[in-house]
Amino acid sequence: MKTFRKLLIRLTLSGLLTLVLLEVGLAVLCASGRLPIQRPTYCLGNVWSRFWADLNPDFGVWHEPNSTYHHVAPCYNLTYRANAQGMRDRERLPAATGKPRVIVLGDSFMEGWGVASEDRMSDRLERTTGLEHLNFGTSGSFGPTQELLLYKTLAKTFDHDAVILAILPDNDFLDDDYEYGLAMHAGRIRPYFTGAAPDYRLTYLPNPDSASTTSHLVENALRQFTYTGNLIKYVKSMKRHHASGTATDYAGYFDFTPDQWARLAYVLKELRQAAGNKPVLVLTIPCDTDLQHATAGAETPLAAKMRDACAALNMQYLDLLPATRDAQGGWQSCFLTCDRHWNVHGNDVAAQAVLQAASFYRTWHVK
Repeated sequence: MKTFRKLLIRLTLSGLLTLVLLEVGLAVLCASGRLPIQRPTYCLGNVWSRFWADLNPDFGVWHEPNSTYHHVAPCYNLTYRANAQGMRDRERLPAATGKPRVIVLGDSFMEGWGVASEDRMSDRLERTTGLEHLNFGTSGSFGPTQELLLYKTLAKTFDHDAVILAILPDNDFLDDDYEYGLAMHAGRIRPYFTGAAPDYRLTYLPNPDSASTTSHLVENALRQFTYTGNLIKYVKSMKRHHASGTATDYAGYFDFTPDQWARLAYVLKELRQAAGNKPVLVLTIPCDTDLQHATAGAETPLAAKMRDACAALNMQYLDLLPATRDAQGGWQSCFLTCDRHWNVHGNDVAAQAVLQAASFYRTWHVK
């Protein structure tokens, strides 16, 4: 019995030492920028936070009303807050106060991943114009189909006079691809348009996750307090991404398929119908791989299609690739040093481009 206890103690101490050495090694790799995983936040409140969770039966991921999340990375340390409607935004009333209002739709770029709320594109537009820009952006692999359903079921209930829809080609074509979703997002609440154009049907991923709350809390606790937990999540994600057949240097401005384009065109058509006669501005946002593939002065395949599709739908289109490429300091100056999202400068470049391009501001005598 004593021998067994000694063996158990040795094994336990050996396991703890291995874990400590692994944590130290991962911390060093993260600090040097050689391992692109999330850092532990050491924030107990994050363990129970549902700031990003599949809460909505129509469009899936959303922010729990009045929730918070402490987000830590080598180049930012922020606390995000959701309002009573679940928007990462200040409190907004459903009824307008007499001035025009703009609905902003999009994913993590519009939500403001890695930047303070006041530094986001939407907040900059609000300060400059004096008009409310209601931010309905969210992270969580949020694609155009989800943005359409969010607009129809939630954002549209707020008085507004124009819509800005931001498309991120880097992942939006994949986020709306049902086969990719089966490989990457099994168990999540995610809607897709399946079938063939124009006879699409709205389809959700099968078997929404029914894992116990305890299981989710344990996994989240490991990610919040250990590098190892974040490494496991990263490896799982990369394994699923590889299994989906997506190239490592994927560039959404160039690598979309005809079926993926047809679905996006359908979403744009549905948004046009849902918005009625309100002006709609559609943006496309480039990431590093898009900018690396782009030829100076030449229109990308996606921009050409978007320009024609939006014109046919009486929507305004703005490709942010030229403004990003020509930004002061080069396009690299627009992105976080530890992340592929816009930094403060990138949000400012985008806001200035929108102000110059959006015709509804001039109609309202704002600019």
